[in-house]
Amino acid sequence: MLNHNFKHLTDLFNYTNIKVSHIFHRSVDSEWCFNNYCHNFNRVYIILDGSAVLFNSTENITMLPNNIYVIPAKYTYSCRCDEYMEKFFFHFTASIIPQNDLLSNIGRIAAMPISNDELSLLREILYNENIQSALFLQNYIRTLILQIIEPITDKIERDITVYRKYEKLYKYIEDNLSADISVAEVCRHIGFSQTYIGQKFKNDTGSTIKQYITSSIIERMQYMLLVTTLSINDITKELRFDSESYCSKFFKKHMGISPSEYRHIHKGII
Repeated sequence: MLNHNFKHLTDLFNYTNIKVSHIFHRSVDSEWCFNNYCHNFNRVYIILDGSAVLFNSTENITMLPNNIYVIPAKYTYSCRCDEYMEKFFFHFTASIIPQNDLLSNIGRIAAMPISNDELSLLREILYNENIQSALFLQNYIRTLILQIIEPITDKIERDITVYRKYEKLYKYIEDNLSADISVAEVCRHIGFSQTYIGQKFKNDTGSTIKQYITSSIIERMQYMLLVTTLSINDITKELRFDSESYCSKFFKKHMGISPSEYRHIHKGII
């Protein structure tokens, strides 16, 4: 009797977490000019008309119509539009281990052509704004990932191994993330001593549990600032900071600018 369990394939499918934000159809002009920009999400531009330039010390790419450009998370670049550009764009994260985007180690901007038929279908799907559109876009992103993921397959296998090992820890922190969550609380929940699991976690991930919690809070704040219209006071309450002042100081300590400055700067770049 044939009875093969494709558990590893199932894990690869289920552990890949894709989140999309900022889906837009927009035109820009010469005011679209930013230097040394870096973000925690992947950015996709689908050029419909006109042109613009993405550049840094190693790349200089002119974005042209009927092409898709994928800028990986945590990649620093500048951009410039000399006259006019029309684009579809969306931002997404794709991770197995939270905060560790699958594309963050690509180290380059990926470019690929898109046919007129594919472009027409994408336009039709996005403007429908229904459940079919959402499922189509998720599948479309998975297809994009497949086209550029070849150099990092070993990393994905390692991420799966680490995530399996600390799945309870990751899930507890994600479900209970707040400024008052403690390492001791997390360790009690997963049933290990703080000393034992803390050392194992640092050896496997390169960061302490405390550092991971802190970066999780910062990432959650960045998401709220860019994707929602919540006020700083609302974010303070949502993440259970003692005060708005402390919330802002916490963010500025780790990001170098205040939450309101971060929102103002980064909202303009889309």
